[in-house]
Amino acid sequence: MNQFSTRRSHCALRCGLAAALIAATAEGVSAQWTVTNLHPAGTLRSGGFGVGSGQQVGYAQVGPTVGHSRASLWSGSAASWVNLHPTGMGYSLGRGADGGQQVGEYYPAGFPRAAMWTGTAASYVDLHPAGPSQSSAFGVGGGQQVGRTYAGYYRAALWSGSAASWVDLNPPPTGGYTHVSEAYAVSGGQQVGYVINVGGVQSASLWSGSAASWVNLHPTAVVSDTSQAFGTDGLQQVGIARTNATTVVNASLWSGTAASWVSLNPAGVTAGSANAVHDGQQVGRVTVDGASHASFWSGTAASWVDLHTFLPAGGFAYSEATGISHVGGITYVVGFGFNGATQREEALMWVAEAPECCTGDFDGNNAVTDADTSDFVDALLVGDPCPAPPACCPSDFNSDGLIDGSDMPGFLTKLLGGGACP
Repeated sequence: MNQFSTRRSHCALRCGLAAALIAATAEGVSAQWTVTNLHPAGTLRSGGFGVGSGQQVGYAQVGPTVGHSRASLWSGSAASWVNLHPTGMGYSLGRGADGGQQVGEYYPAGFPRAAMWTGTAASYVDLHPAGPSQSSAFGVGGGQQVGRTYAGYYRAALWSGSAASWVDLNPPPTGGYTHVSEAYAVSGGQQVGYVINVGGVQSASLWSGSAASWVNLHPTAVVSDTSQAFGTDGLQQVGIARTNATTVVNASLWSGTAASWVSLNPAGVTAGSANAVHDGQQVGRVTVDGASHASFWSGTAASWVDLHTFLPAGGFAYSEATGISHVGGITYVVGFGFNGATQREEALMWVAEAPECCTGDFDGNNAVTDADTSDFVDALLVGDPCPAPPACCPSDFNSDGLIDGSDMPGFLTKLLGGGACP
């Protein structure tokens, strides 16, 4: 999300710049999205659930029943598919990827057990702790894994690579009320999920490594009995929240507190979900004309991009984006859609390369001239951070992500040197 300053000075200019940057982000990425179908040859259905460090994870179904589902790993193409399923087990699912680790669950005897892999079926590590009867791992980041355990009820769980490292994140009882919880994602030392709080309110939740660190993200002023957090990048959190007045389910964004809640639902949409966030950009789905459409945002409802429109025309009945990652200026979004031609769900990946950016060219004439000077000075006075990639930041000459006095020499050099864009 573009973090615009709250200073009142130069407000009109700042708001104008904000609108322009948001529009540029939405239009720029919309024009450059390409789609890769990850569905492995010979399998019956597939889905992508997570992406990170150049890898995608999910599942592929190799036989006629759900019991033939296999945790799956890709590296950018259908042909790269790796079957992560541990030998001799019932079935398995992949949920998240980061730093060369993949997490999910496998079913040795009808009940799930949390698992971690490092690229091959043989590498799997059983994360199931002693005591609970079931466990699942849903997310991985920074060497940590999160999910849930079950012993009479679900309890949010955190691991650091082994069953013995298990930490129970479920908040202690409140006034005799026993909480229920699950954790879905981890990044930057943050874990997110939900807690069923006093009164049965399902509340989006944030932790930082322990049950005692629990932060309730449920925005009670505008949200009724339901909110959940599905993703975090260590700074922002995303999920869903149902509003009081309309019961609309909102794709939702937080920045660490309940009061920071923002609805990402674009105008006219009555249902949405934000499933993942990375570097200030969010992905998920919204309902359009009764069908789920994979969606992309850059921090506001107005920045919404309908990723479904980049799928083959008339081919996919619905789609959903479940994970996002940025590597080397390229945005990777993983998810799935129902292909009407093949009559099955198929794992999908959307890719957007960073657009060409001519630093200093504010008016888009492919050159830095005197006409750009006033815009550069205005941006300098506002002093806001650059928008998240892949949007351009035309004032940032030293590539530090900030617009400040250190960019002035670069602008003057380019202006006096003729100003031609590459």
